Amino acid sequence: MNKTIEVNKEFAKFIGKDVIVGFKNNTETTGKVESVDNYLNIVLAVENGIEMIKGEKVAYLCIKED
Repeated sequence: MNKTIEVNKEFAKFIGKDVIVGFKNNTETTGKVESVDNYLNIVLAVENGIEMIKGEKVAYLCIKED
């Protein structure tokens, strides 16, 4: 059985975008979304490399305005 799991289209729109990730502990980080899944686990490209963020820690995710 071959099941393909698609990422929610609301989450997928963030892939390749510069974003602000807000955490439940009232801190933020910025970067470019490399990958996201349906649990809001995020792989974020930041200035000094790659950051992996667990979805359970995320309060919000928004596209960074120029």
